[in-house]
Amino acid sequence: MTCKLTSLLASMAVALAVGGAAGAEAQSRPPTPPRPPSRWSQSNGGGVARIDTLVPFSANGSVELGLISGSIRVSSWNRNEVRVVASATDGATLDFDANRSHIDLGLHRNWSDRGGSATYDVTLPVGARVTMSAISGTINATGVHGGIDASSISGPVDVRDAGANVSIESVSGGVTAMGVAGDVKVETVSGAIQVSNVTGTVSAETVSGSTDLSNARGTRVRANSVSGGITFTGALNPAGRYEFETHSGRALLRLASGASAVITVDTYSGSVTNEYPGAVRRPESDADDERTHYRYTIGRGDARISVETFSGRVQISQGNR
Repeated sequence: MTCKLTSLLASMAVALAVGGAAGAEAQSRPPTPPRPPSRWSQSNGGGVARIDTLVPFSANGSVELGLISGSIRVSSWNRNEVRVVASATDGATLDFDANRSHIDLGLHRNWSDRGGSATYDVTLPVGARVTMSAISGTINATGVHGGIDASSISGPVDVRDAGANVSIESVSGGVTAMGVAGDVKVETVSGAIQVSNVTGTVSAETVSGSTDLSNARGTRVRANSVSGGITFTGALNPAGRYEFETHSGRALLRLASGASAVITVDTYSGSVTNEYPGAVRRPESDADDERTHYRYTIGRGDARISVETFSGRVQISQGNR
């Protein structure tokens, strides 16, 4: 018994000595933050109500964010990490999967039993790609240069300072895309579209929402609407091809000074007005065709602009934004 007690006391003394040395060493260096789990979930398989974590991440990784209602806000920084602050309310919970190249954040699959409101605030590397989806929530993304895909049913989508291609789909929510160094594609049903300062191609389609395009500097710009008005403002790319089509909506072209383009307008019953200084209309041989087909030349006629409408009014003027 005495030998066993002596051995136990000796072991405890060694442990205390090691622990004391470790404590002294810990005081000499900052503590290491705990590594976040690769998956946030409860032991019973349900989600969690709140997440606040920092995840090591590839500079060109991908992030997927989805919710029913609430808000998604994405920004960027020059760090190979992703900061995720998310919370769910109304009884909803979250599922979160993460590794160094991909992150997936969404509502737990049983959300329908308890509601589905959530708020996401995500900061990711500048070059990471993000996919965002919501039903009635708002979506905002700023400074993402790895590409953006966003979809919303009724909530607005706002994208700014994007460094790659942007694709947005919406039903009734408004869409804004500003400062995009890539291509922009927007499709809506009744939501208003506003696109400005884009260096790549632009494609905008809507049924009844208005479309406002400005300073689109790519070689291809296309806007299509049924009853919504289309407005284009800014300078023309000499090699650009611009196509605007609407059934009954107005088409308004405000071209910057010094424009050089050939503009063709085809209409059935809509009026056509050209107030751009120096624009010359080429007469047609068929008198009937003259009332439905218009062809104007501005400057050297470098860019090509095509406008088609059934009954919408077409107005061409000089203007800058």
